[in-house]
Amino acid sequence: MKGQPVLLTAVAIGMTLLCLLAAAWLGPLGAMLNLLTPIAAAYLSMRFGLQSGVVVVAVVSLLVLQLAPLSILAAYIGLFAVGSLLLPWLLRQGVSWDRAVLFTAGGSALVTLVMAVATMLADGINFDLLIGQLLQSEVEQAIQIYRDSGFDESQLQQMQEIVVGIADFIRQTFYGLYLAGVLAIQLLCLALLQRLKKTDYRIEGIAFDRWRLPVALVWVLIVAGFAVLVPQQQIMLLGRNLLAVLLPLYFLQGLSVVSSFLKRKTYPPVLKGMIYLMVFILNPLPLIITGVGVFDLWIDFRRPRKKKVK
Repeated sequence: MKGQPVLLTAVAIGMTLLCLLAAAWLGPLGAMLNLLTPIAAAYLSMRFGLQSGVVVVAVVSLLVLQLAPLSILAAYIGLFAVGSLLLPWLLRQGVSWDRAVLFTAGGSALVTLVMAVATMLADGINFDLLIGQLLQSEVEQAIQIYRDSGFDESQLQQMQEIVVGIADFIRQTFYGLYLAGVLAIQLLCLALLQRLKKTDYRIEGIAFDRWRLPVALVWVLIVAGFAVLVPQQQIMLLGRNLLAVLLPLYFLQGLSVVSSFLKRKTYPPVLKGMIYLMVFILNPLPLIITGVGVFDLWIDFRRPRKKKVK
């Protein structure tokens, strides 16, 4: 139908705007919707070409500029907009899904770096100081929410210590956490594109249940682990930031092992979905799955095991 792309573009603009501003409008409840911000533009780009996605990104950017602070627009461009265009463009070029995600995360990080440098030059402010100010603002907002919720002074003191500790951890590992966050957003977008594709487009690359990280990367993980123990702040911070990126990648490889195991089983889809959900939220399963991802390099959990003959 000739008018279908136009209608879908209008719907995509509305969905993107809703997902982007959901966190501000709905609070913590809208944070999950926030992660879905790039999917509409990415889907249109996959189905109808890059021009459709560019229209969505351009219109949303103009609307955000009118409705929200400039920081929201910067966050949209760095976290979502670049990926919603670059990821589908790479996939349409036949780039394998894992390389497309990696290149997209790198492109998003580069654009964010350029915007950060431009902000520093324009305002004459140190980037670390800027991050510190943003985190301090978030801490104050969180404490105010707890205060409005009726917490007494002793409870507020405890919650403040926890929130300040989390903020300090984020400040020290901001760069690694940012890259890990961008990777997670692109992977979620890719997973949804895979679910929505039907016969409209193809996504190239190895099946997820057979996917592995490069073997040599484990040595970077080992070096990063030892760097955290070094009593020198810069080396320790470098190790922390590397671990913030690498550990989620090995969790993903562990998830690939789980996917391989479940593929061989005849469990109902509902049960498989519950298993995946528990892997993400049930402590200490995420740590165990990350360990499986690391040791899969040597043990090869996906190799078929020969049954012993009695």
